[in-house]
Amino acid sequence: MKLATLANASVVHTRRWVEHFRARGHDVRVFSLQPGWTEPGAGGLGRAAGGADSMIRLPALPLPGVLRYPLSVPRLRRELERFRPDVVDAHFVPNYGLMGALSGFRPLSVAAWGSDLLVTASAGALLQNARARFVLERAALVLCDAANLAEAARRAGADPARVRTISWGVDRALFRPAAGREPGLLLSTRMHEDVYDLATVIEGAARVLAAHPHARLVLAGDGSRRAALERLAASRLPRDRHRFVGRLAPAELAGWLARAGVYLSASRSDSTSQSLLEAMAAGALPVVSDIEGNREWVVEGGEGERLGQARLFAPGDASALAGAVERALADPAWSDRARLRNAAVIAARGDWHMNLARIEDCFEALAQGRPLPRAEPA
Repeated sequence: MKLATLANASVVHTRRWVEHFRARGHDVRVFSLQPGWTEPGAGGLGRAAGGADSMIRLPALPLPGVLRYPLSVPRLRRELERFRPDVVDAHFVPNYGLMGALSGFRPLSVAAWGSDLLVTASAGALLQNARARFVLERAALVLCDAANLAEAARRAGADPARVRTISWGVDRALFRPAAGREPGLLLSTRMHEDVYDLATVIEGAARVLAAHPHARLVLAGDGSRRAALERLAASRLPRDRHRFVGRLAPAELAGWLARAGVYLSASRSDSTSQSLLEAMAAGALPVVSDIEGNREWVVEGGEGERLGQARLFAPGDASALAGAVERALADPAWSDRARLRNAAVIAARGDWHMNLARIEDCFEALAQGRPLPRAEPA
């Protein structure tokens, strides 16, 4: 099967996606306005089967995104004419989804990533809502990784019969517990952008570090807010007990999560959080904001066959975050139960290979002109 993946090639999620389908024997070509992943020794997105270029860098004019992406469509259309894909696989509704819809190539699969529908298209702006509807009405398949995102897609104009709720999941061979866990290691792996509210993480961690002399905070990831967050951390946290480690390769990220005592996320909006699933698989105790996307995977206090265990706090409340960390650190018996429960939930619902196989079945159906496979519980 020939897949034309339209996505931000600098994002590690794109790399994992492409490498999975390529390993399955499919001919995957990436079309992106951003440069490809350049981790040394990783192979990147460089060459496809037969030596063909596996990534086509599209022109990125110095214009706002609302113009920059559509203006790249003529070049995209010419490249797709050469490649003749069986399926166009577009990621993120307002930009690459729009390009896929404008290209005229079908069948089109559009993967929503969360903020494209939960934030952008729900903000009430006429242009954003119209753009989302234009894209979703032309998609033969709309992939959503959470029930709240699937509902947002339907509200935005997606045909319910074409929506499939499938989390990407995590590679359990990579994200798994390690022997040497550090209980006082608080770890954030979210990108440094406003929606992830790392300022609340830092303020909450300041209270925890003050009460626990051996605790420390490590922040992985990068983004537009990094410099401001580094200044905030320098003013609020002991110099030798916090660290920014930047964007990590998957194996490095898995290593940090395997030895972290607590995983922190103060996100104000999310569908299924990949980083939450990675933490659950690796055994880091989730202390996360009490939002709908997180509650699809974890609960505090109750039991549920499909739900893991976490400590939850109100979004934006640093004091509540600190209290949630204290509850996690103070109850070793709960911690042990939570780690076992979270691993079982990931094995049942969040396995990368199992979930990507379901997505592959959907792509095969589109390529062969067959009905989509029956929707299964997320």
